[in-house]
Amino acid sequence: MKIEITDKWNDYLKYFDKSKSDTYFTEEYVKLYHSDIDEAICYVCNEGENYLVFPFLKRQFHFEGIVYYDFETPYGYGGPIANTDDGLFIEKSLELFYNYCRDNKYVAGFVRFHPLLNNSVGYTIGRVLLDRETVAIDLKPSEEEIWMQELKSKNRSSIKKAINNGLQFIEDTDFKYLDDFVSLYNKTMNKVSADEFFIFDKTYYDNFIQKIDKRFLGVVIYNEKVISAAMFFYSEDYGHYHLSGSDVEYLYLNPNNFLLWEAAKALKKHNVKMFHLGGGSSSDPNNSLLEFKSRFSPGRLQFNIGKTIFDSEIYNQVCSQWEADNDNTEKKIQLKNHLLKYKY
Repeated sequence: MKIEITDKWNDYLKYFDKSKSDTYFTEEYVKLYHSDIDEAICYVCNEGENYLVFPFLKRQFHFEGIVYYDFETPYGYGGPIANTDDGLFIEKSLELFYNYCRDNKYVAGFVRFHPLLNNSVGYTIGRVLLDRETVAIDLKPSEEEIWMQELKSKNRSSIKKAINNGLQFIEDTDFKYLDDFVSLYNKTMNKVSADEFFIFDKTYYDNFIQKIDKRFLGVVIYNEKVISAAMFFYSEDYGHYHLSGSDVEYLYLNPNNFLLWEAAKALKKHNVKMFHLGGGSSSDPNNSLLEFKSRFSPGRLQFNIGKTIFDSEIYNQVCSQWEADNDNTEKKIQLKNHLLKYKY
């Protein structure tokens, strides 16, 4: 088996069936999160026609004068994917990855697995934990079947109300409404007191538009005013609800219900088979955002996370130092279960 750590891995994805990969695993997506702190790279393992690809963000840090590393997958979903169901190949590939990290001063790694690909199965080099449930709309049936069988009746009524109130949807592939979207998104994040992790600068949006090939801005307009908008992207099989924002003054018109239904129709026209809406804003099964998304489909998926410690001795020392530095702080309480809490 051959292994490689590389910053160019798209060519390896050509060996993957479209159902076994997704935009989240491409160079273009992962490198949206490349920075002076986080380096976008990929572990590749190959044996014959079998390939395992594992993109992640590598971070360097110093502890007691020595350079160490950790990693995490970017915002959204990721983890290792293989172009084969050969469990033995996947197990050996991950074992070699574990050995590589252990031998190259990696302390820990955090993975956000992909709910549609279910790629947490077979992750034998760390703990796999259920973080929360997510929702996806099956777009393979006809539009009428999706409308009647996937959407709840109250949701259909809300969408009809939005249409009767004159709301209009635009599939903005040129991102002409980007400034309107960013304003709505930032206001929405401020309203819910979102972490800085969820705030993006102009460069991020510019790179998203330039680098991600299959994407559009879904825009809802009422009386010539943008009242809701969201970023969507898709691969051949999978579509994703990425970032969204709405004007609270117009929520009574049900713009977000209308937005997601129109986006689902647009993605279906692009031959997308599954439209992933994501989960709630927390792991609470009664979370209001999860409840809202569940109005579009009865099916639930698992969003799992992975935690791997490569050097428990150093990891415990780093965490102990962080806890001492943040004693009696709110941050210590909020991040107590975070694997890479010492980053913050």
